[in-house]
Formats: sequence, structure tokens, C-alpha cells
Amino acid sequence: MSKSLIFAKRNLIEMVRDPLLYIFCAGFPIALCLMFQIILKYAGGHTPVFEVKSLIPGLMMFSYSLLMLMSSLLVSKDRTTAFVKRLFTSPMKTKDYLIGYFIPYILIGIVQSIICIILGYIFGATSGTGFVNFGRALLLILEMLPIMTINIMIGMIFGTILNDKSAPAFSSIFISSSGVLGGAWMPIDTMGDFEKFAQFLPFYPPVYLGRIITGANHTLPDNMGNPVIYTLGDNGWIHILVLSLYFVGVLALTLVFFNKKLKSDK
Repeated sequence: MSKSLIFAKRNLIEMVRDPLLYIFCAGFPIALCLMFQIILKYAGGHTPVFEVKSLIPGLMMFSYSLLMLMSSLLVSKDRTTAFVKRLFTSPMKTKDYLIGYFIPYILIGIVQSIICIILGYIFGATSGTGFVNFGRALLLILEMLPIMTINIMIGMIFGTILNDKSAPAFSSIFISSSGVLGGAWMPIDTMGDFEKFAQFLPFYPPVYLGRIITGANHTLPDNMGNPVIYTLGDNGWIHILVLSLYFVGVLALTLVFFNKKLKSDK
């Protein structure tokens, strides 16, 4: 375990030295949240998907896709340089490499979550709508851990099988998909069959479950014109199942690809 932590410390230092970390993982979510709050204000406050309780879960999910980009860059760069070859002379095993790459990004992901939660409190207070109590905020962070992990592991897979030029390109596809198919700022709950399709992808389930925690409203009211709050219901359990299956599947793929590629490179 000490070898993993030493390797993780090196990777964390490499990350904090990279200005892209602050641009993508901190600056970009803040800019997006500010932009959507401005849009909400000039839309007369009648765009539920941009309201804080609805927006923050989507923003958190999207921000984790940027971790995929960063992790794919670091792993692919290490593979295309002499760094990993030098590590092969050490007694590190595959699990040490995985843990060493994984820990720093989990820490950055938690920081991203805290930033998004703080934004929720700030914009919730300024708009007068409020956000959530501390317990629900903590539950929201915990609920987002699976999609955070999935993004990090997919980035590690891309970095393992692709070079440092191809890995970011493939990551960008997932980044774009997460924003559109995850309903981060699109009213997917009004799109009928498209919502049914999106719920079987890894992006929408964590946003849906997050909105249950924050008490967000659906885009469309009921027949009486009253807001309809997100609830667990039947669809909620489907989202939990889908997210769990993606988590297990991506974890298995990461172990297989990482172990196989490291052995072939070695």
C-alpha cells in the first residue's frame, strides 16, 4: 500500500502543476453555473432545468467527465515516455499502478463536488430559492461517487490503450455526450422515448437520483399546473440498477485492460 501512496503522491503533484486542472476541473464548472444562472434570470425564472436544485446534480455529473480527460492524459503520457518503463524496475504490481492513478483523481473529484455544492448554496441564497441542508448535500456527494469513479476509470482505459494524442479526442466524445445525454442542462424529462433511452446510459441516472436528493422539480407541471417533484418511484430503482451495472462493468474492464497493457508494455 505504501508503494501505491508514493505513486499517488507523485501523480497528485503532476496534476496540481498542470494549469489545465484549474481551468477544466474548477474554472469551467463555475463559469457554466454562472452562465446558466444568468440565462435563468433573463428567462424570467421559468426554466426549471436551470434552477439550482436541478442544475447542481447535472453540473456535478458533467464536471466529472473532465476528470476523464485529465486521467487519460496523465496515463497516456506516462506510457509514451520512459517513466513507466523505469517503474517496471520497481516491485510495484498492477493494483499499485491502479490505486496510484485513482486516488489523486478521486480527491480532485471530491473537491469538484464541494465547489458545486458551494455554488448551489451561493446561487440558492441569491435567488431566494435555497438549496439543501448539510445532510442532503453530503448524500448528494456520496450518490455521485459511482459516476465520478466511472469517468476516472474510463479515462484510465483510454490512457492505457491510446497514445497521448488520441486519448483526449476519445474523452471529448464522452464529455459532449454527458452534457447532452445526461440532461445536465436539457429537459430530457419532457422528451418521452428519448428519456427512456437516456436512462440506460451512464450519464442520466446519477443526475436523476441527484435531483431526487435535492428535491428538484420536473420541467413540466401536472395537469393542475402544480410542480412535480423528482421521486424514487419505479424509474428511480431502474436508475440505481443501471448505474450499478455500469460501475461494475467499467471496473472490470479497467482491471482487464490495465493489467493486459502493462504486461505487454513491460
